[in-house]
Amino acid sequence: MLSASSSSTSASSASLLLVDDDPVMQSFVSRLLAPDYDVAVVGEAEAALERLRRHRPDAILLDLNLPETDGHALLEQLQSSDGLDEIPVMVLSGRDGSDERVTSLRLGAQDHLNKPFNPEELQERLSLLL
Repeated sequence: MLSASSSSTSASSASLLLVDDDPVMQSFVSRLLAPDYDVAVVGEAEAALERLRRHRPDAILLDLNLPETDGHALLEQLQSSDGLDEIPVMVLSGRDGSDERVTSLRLGAQDHLNKPFNPEELQERLSLLL
């Protein structure tokens, strides 16, 4: 886990939107990243779009397995929306496979990390994304 330091000032101003319907994952990622980021959480694609209309985060963490809408479908919607297409997206997915990663990247995600993931790897990849 990253240690708190005076250099986290710039990261602490960064806001993230976590789109994941799993309460355990929501809690884990929120607690992991809260010391360095402002993390908002939604559990479904429509709630994510509503939140994005009101507040534009610095990055989106997106699960692919969402109720009613596949994460890739949401990614396509984001990429076809003016303003939302510029928000960096990191896919966090339990779907393991090269095809899933390639699809995420082709649809506009900047990164794809498989669950379960190393917390330090998530933090490092996120710092590179921002």
